[in-house]
Amino acid sequence: MRIFQDEIYQKGEKLIRIVRLDRYEVEFKETVGDPKGPGDQTVLSKKEFCRLIRGMERVFPLKQA
Repeated sequence: MRIFQDEIYQKGEKLIRIVRLDRYEVEFKETVGDPKGPGDQTVLSKKEFCRLIRGMERVFPLKQA
């Protein structure tokens, strides 16, 4: 699975946004409702993070004209 910085994943109201992506670690922020809102930041290994987002759906930003 390929993941990139600033991607947003959603399951129900829970949103996860990738804040920092390293070779072995992922720092992400968990929020409810607004992806840019306040939330808890957590650091996990890439393997653990991919297990966490399994079953979640990637949210694509709307293009603004």
